Amino acid sequence: MPRILICTVDTWNSKLSASSSNTFSALFSQYDAQDVANIYIREELPDSKVCSRYFQISEQRVIKSLFNPKIKTGKEVFAAEKMTESELSSLEKSKELYGKNRAKRSYFKLFVREAIWLLGKWRSKELDAFLESFSPEIIVFSMEGYIHFNRICRYVIKKTGARSIGYFWDDNFTYKQLKNNFGYMALRFFQRKSLKKLSKCTDKFWAISPKTKKEADEFFGIDSVLLTKPADMPEKFSPESVSNGTLKLVYTGNLAIGRKSTIIAVSKALDRLNEKTPLMELFVYTPTELLPEELKELGKYVHIQPPVPMEEVAAVQKKADILLFLEDIDGPMSKKARLSFSTKITDYLKSGRCILALGNPDTAPMEYFKQTDSALCITQKEKIEETLRLISEHPDLLTEYAEKAYKCGKENHNGEKIRETVRETVNSLV
Repeated sequence: MPRILICTVDTWNSKLSASSSNTFSALFSQYDAQDVANIYIREELPDSKVCSRYFQISEQRVIKSLFNPKIKTGKEVFAAEKMTESELSSLEKSKELYGKNRAKRSYFKLFVREAIWLLGKWRSKELDAFLESFSPEIIVFSMEGYIHFNRICRYVIKKTGARSIGYFWDDNFTYKQLKNNFGYMALRFFQRKSLKKLSKCTDKFWAISPKTKKEADEFFGIDSVLLTKPADMPEKFSPESVSNGTLKLVYTGNLAIGRKSTIIAVSKALDRLNEKTPLMELFVYTPTELLPEELKELGKYVHIQPPVPMEEVAAVQKKADILLFLEDIDGPMSKKARLSFSTKITDYLKSGRCILALGNPDTAPMEYFKQTDSALCITQKEKIEETLRLISEHPDLLTEYAEKAYKCGKENHNGEKIRETVRETVNSLV
């Protein structure tokens, strides 16, 4: 087996919902952990056993290096068998910090961050020693919008002389997400330059969805391999009885990037639907803190719950009649997920439940749900009540679409087939 070094923004920790952690752990689970290492740039500790060695470049220490060049900014860390209370507290604070930064996006702060990484000392003898010690043959990384992360990937490729694979799973290179926003346009200009420089020293590419592949291939002049997220599906579809009483809708995840407005629209539709008899209610398990005025907009049929640990999410989803997939439909952030492919999609497909997807039609998830007919799709807020009423009047739709979701997962996200594609790409470079 070749030695593989995977560069990620987030650490590989099962307590986090980061897509990079989930996706790469699933893709490389067939490899011997001794042949897999990871470099990451967050303040968290890993707990995944898919990887044997971890190197952390601390953003906080990179900031401090501006004033103290002798400070160590990188160190090798080890997967925790069980995290201490202080480590768990630190993990929660880190999640909260980066969550708030994503929710309140300041382009001025993002430029400041890039300037800090440009001037700070992240290149170190500790990093070089780690690279020399592990001596990777293949380097894998996501094609990110973080300019400093792309710079680190270029450095690692040059330092090791290893072959490389870049993974496109988000829209970090087009101007289609936002319009008439100077901060966004200015940052995107430099993101595109950064990704083009990285692509020139990258040997192979993966793309997470057909839409992502099409646009990445056109912009970078490449021929990427379609590699979606694996889902280890049950052998058979097992239909479960639908609730005899009020149908239970469930959403698990954050309410950032415009999802709050979609939840409010669903709430208003539920109020109208349940005017005479309670037919449906929605349970939202989220780490996102809603403002008092936002909570007031939610009717009595929407129940905001604390987030559940990742290992308990599947059990919560199994108790639902309908799983809600949410994105901003028509607000300023409605194109944010246009080339993304959420971890939630594969989780939903293997849950054996009906999926109700709400979002902008010009996004990869909504296009995928529509093309595979694996979910009931709503792309206009005006259609929410109509669709909910249709479901309440025809409960057989729940079993029908649960089975369609299962078939989609079985046909398109077979874990072994996807991991075989990983092996083929890796072996072609050795």
